[in-house]
Amino acid sequence: MLIRADGAARGNPGPASAGAVLIDADQPGANDPAAPPVAVIAQPLGIRTNNYAEWTAVVLALERAAEMGAVEVELVLDSKLVVEQLMGRWRVKEPTLIRLHRQALSTLSRFTRWTARHEGRASNVAADALANLALDDPAAAGRTEAASGREVQALWSKGGSDPGTTDPEPEAWICATCGVQYPLSLEPPVACPICEDDRQYVGWDGQRWTTMAQLVAAGHRNHLTEEEPGLVSIGTEPTFAIGQRALLVRTPAGNVLWDCITLLDPATVARVRELGGIAAIAISHPHFYDAMTSWSAAFGDCPVFIHAADAEWVQYPGPGLRLWEGDSKEILPGVTLINTGGHFPGSTVLHWAGGAGGRGVLLTGDSITVVQDRHWVSFMYSFPNLIPLADAQVRRIVEVLRPFRYERIYSLWEGRVTSTDGPGALQRSAERYLSHR
Repeated sequence: MLIRADGAARGNPGPASAGAVLIDADQPGANDPAAPPVAVIAQPLGIRTNNYAEWTAVVLALERAAEMGAVEVELVLDSKLVVEQLMGRWRVKEPTLIRLHRQALSTLSRFTRWTARHEGRASNVAADALANLALDDPAAAGRTEAASGREVQALWSKGGSDPGTTDPEPEAWICATCGVQYPLSLEPPVACPICEDDRQYVGWDGQRWTTMAQLVAAGHRNHLTEEEPGLVSIGTEPTFAIGQRALLVRTPAGNVLWDCITLLDPATVARVRELGGIAAIAISHPHFYDAMTSWSAAFGDCPVFIHAADAEWVQYPGPGLRLWEGDSKEILPGVTLINTGGHFPGSTVLHWAGGAGGRGVLLTGDSITVVQDRHWVSFMYSFPNLIPLADAQVRRIVEVLRPFRYERIYSLWEGRVTSTDGPGALQRSAERYLSHR
């Protein structure tokens, strides 16, 4: 059985309804949005939210399919949110929706196989029209129970919404200045707290928002470059937001993505999978949270390690989020996160013991940044706003890294690498920094 389901609410909450068409998936042309149904649903729900209506439509359709003896079901929905929640990639938080979510999963367990996918509203005209018919003409909606496919089409052409119009879809909005992605919503957030903090800035043209699809349409693409054996950088062209690169650390125990970038497209996912995928993501500080939840979802909701001291800055938590505490944490054999503090209380660097041919590598964010003269590094509370770091914090950075052995320091931008004597560069740079305070 192929199921197309949709909910409607005029106001949020407001008068709501559920609509669905159930189609014999074995019939010719079953995937055609206008394929004749074997059963339909058009049910008023009273005053409810749009999300409640969408989930109810799914539950009612699944229960009808089970009653009709379906063995396999394929859900085709125009709500990306419901699809992602059904597949377990995004959480359901609202208590009423949790109940519907559990009810849907319980019914799905009765089938031998099920799938769910997202298609645009243009592919879901019938379910959308039936939901609207339940609001506009409940008597006509009641007659759909016994109607033939052709009669149902006549009813929804009478009462449904205009197939030529589309309702807006929720988007995971992206701040154009810092590149951080926010949870799904119909409207972009009012502000980006990360940019309004004094370590960052709101763009000169004011707060602007974009989406992943808009970035791809604008021609942004990712490129992958091998920095050394076992280390691959991933950067975006043309540059976007802060313009940093991510680094993929490849180890026998799995790959770790250090820091994150915003753009994630199918070509990048395919290329990273060829390199062994991602076992874990670790991020240095809030300016690089970017699309971390989307990256995690693309690789099986892999864990995203962020120091608990920066938990308040997480804008888009996902099922992979792991908040860690303390001074250090080994997340894979030979891959250790170290809390340096400085730029943010939870600022972190990554130590890769196997890097540089076994001599060790340090991957940093903003607390330690390789400068233009790549024999040196610097330390700042804010680089864009030129706010220096307190002396005590610089000394702490040096001390917490003293036990670790490393040859190279890779910083946040391409080419910013201190290739030899990393500890010496760190020590000399700290002394120079403190002497000019």
